[in-house]
Amino acid sequence: MTMTQVFLQSELLKDIEVLEIEEGASKNAVRQACLARIAEVHLGEMLFLFIEDDDDEDAIDKVDTITDGLRLHLHRLKSITVNVRYAGREAHHTFRPNTTIARVKRWAAHEFGVTPSDAAELMLQLSGTDTRPDPDLHLGCLVKAPQDSVCFDLVPAPRVNG
Repeated sequence: MTMTQVFLQSELLKDIEVLEIEEGASKNAVRQACLARIAEVHLGEMLFLFIEDDDDEDAIDKVDTITDGLRLHLHRLKSITVNVRYAGREAHHTFRPNTTIARVKRWAAHEFGVTPSDAAELMLQLSGTDTRPDPDLHLGCLVKAPQDSVCFDLVPAPRVNG
């Protein structure tokens, strides 16, 4: 029996979970494997399963086969409002919880008219903290329902000299 690895992120998990799914498993089997990773206290809640960076909330239901390396997100919300501050300006947009920090940064750079070369020198930092989430982290990992928004500052990336 061949196994497929699926990566799961969620507001309800401390870290990325690697799921071993039987190759050719049904979408329902994948959904059940994801639900098995969260605490029982949340099983009665409405939970949504998303494919990473896909804006279609039903994308998982349209997948013909579960591929190795599929990245999923399980969340209690369907959308999260993001506010980004940069150079005295602020912009906001609504994203799905399965949106990567890298995608939010690309949107913010475009919104503020930052050139790609200048954007490469910037990163998102949670406002009021020194936390700079990894680019592949899902937005939903930073927002725990019922909270439905997050604020970032677009700041210079640390420079390594040497």
